[in-house]
Amino acid sequence: MAINVTDTSTYFRQIENRHKKYNIRRSRHYEREEEMSDRVKAGVGALLGTAIPMAVMMKKRRIKNPLKLKYNLQDMVVLSASSIAGGVGVATIGESKAENKNRLKEGVFQFLNAAVPTWLVGGALKLCETSKHYNNTLSKVGAIAGALIFGMYGAAEVSNRIFDPYDLRPDRNLKLVDCIANADDAIGALVLAKFPLIEKLHLEKALPAIYALCGYRAGKSN
Repeated sequence: MAINVTDTSTYFRQIENRHKKYNIRRSRHYEREEEMSDRVKAGVGALLGTAIPMAVMMKKRRIKNPLKLKYNLQDMVVLSASSIAGGVGVATIGESKAENKNRLKEGVFQFLNAAVPTWLVGGALKLCETSKHYNNTLSKVGAIAGALIFGMYGAAEVSNRIFDPYDLRPDRNLKLVDCIANADDAIGALVLAKFPLIEKLHLEKALPAIYALCGYRAGKSN
């Protein structure tokens, strides 16, 4: 049986065109350069999202100085969620649907990147504290490091699966600045661990500023 060279070449051209279209879909980004208005709205929203729950906590605990607030695991999750919701929510005002969709994606990524490692650290520390063999400083440090690393990469994977289950677009991968922003998780973990030296340093005072930074980054993302 003779092979039709013309039909074969047409077939391969069709495959090549489909491949090109697929790559275009994967590399397409609905974004523009960040403007001052983006940064201002994101900053205002992130500050409000951080300040409001802090004010509620201070009122409930009858504390007048915000630097004297003590944070548990629930407080940390609430602050991270509210700061990101504030940054994204205010930044979406007057923007296009495509840009706001990207902001929502980044907001979910930032929240998971902040909350998941914190939850895992809390669980890991509780396991250490209930164990006779691992209730010591060295074991807790190892548990914190493992939970943070696993949590960050796990949160990124979950975020990508939520918005792109069929892997049609490039993944939102962890960047160095994301790891730096996870200082809130590291500080929060050390606070939860209640190491004597850490308690004297009062590292929890930096948590609101870091949460606000996460909300700002999510809000200004295009």
